[in-house]
Amino acid sequence: MLQIQNKQKGILSLIILSLLFASMGIFARYLVVFSVLQQVYLRVGVALLLGYIIFHKDISFSKIKRIQTREWILLFLRSLFLYGLAVTFLTVAFIFAKYGNTTFIGSMPFTAFFGIILLKERFSLGKTLFIILAFLGAALIGVRSFSDIFLWGKGETFALISTVCFSLSYIARRWHSSLLNDKEITLLIFFISVVILFLTSIIAGQGLPVKGWSPFLLLIVVLAGFFNIFTLYLTNYGFKRVETVLASNILALESVFGVIIGFLFYAEVLSVKEFIGGIAILVSVIGMNYLHRKT
Repeated sequence: MLQIQNKQKGILSLIILSLLFASMGIFARYLVVFSVLQQVYLRVGVALLLGYIIFHKDISFSKIKRIQTREWILLFLRSLFLYGLAVTFLTVAFIFAKYGNTTFIGSMPFTAFFGIILLKERFSLGKTLFIILAFLGAALIGVRSFSDIFLWGKGETFALISTVCFSLSYIARRWHSSLLNDKEITLLIFFISVVILFLTSIIAGQGLPVKGWSPFLLLIVVLAGFFNIFTLYLTNYGFKRVETVLASNILALESVFGVIIGFLFYAEVLSVKEFIGGIAILVSVIGMNYLHRKT
């Protein structure tokens, strides 16, 4: 019974996570005065500081001495894949590739694929069909012109690398030992990521982000830091408790929430294609959850 409750909490955390993912673009639009690396390490650095303030009661520094080499390697690789590569390459992809192409590539179900291949999770014809349905729904929402998706450039390559790195970081949560809790893992990944991004930025000759600041921009960085805290924490929480195939399917809700945010914040009109795509994703998520409850 407790395992079922934990799984339902994990599902809820992933639904909230998909909403937060859809909201992150709001902050990125205001931080274009900085380079890509500067923007990312500022957000992650603020998340590290605020995360410690919020989570400090559940953090045990005495565990650091007990972390084995395998665990450190896993933390480093997840940090590298998630913030060093995935977030950075996704930002660059939106610069060089069409938005629809980037969204289309980002909706590819690599997380479910890696869950089946690397974690040996069970799959069936029904699960496969629901994965395809969610993918098609996300494509209907994200792609403006399907003729453009066959145009492949460096932006699309960056988007593909980003999607793969996101997925690998997600499933790697299942390989952590029980020594660290979700909050401790979150803060350690933030710390390692800041070091990687900052050193990479300095080596690239970008200098320090000392110009262009304003009270409003500072507020945006702080809010973005808050969002990063909860996106990474919910990622760790959700992927520990929910099968990867189901989790991948739930995250497709990001496209649905993206449409809702576009309507509420930017008065973007919902098209028939986007409505059909949203319905397809909702049916897929409900159906996949039903299959997992049944088995």
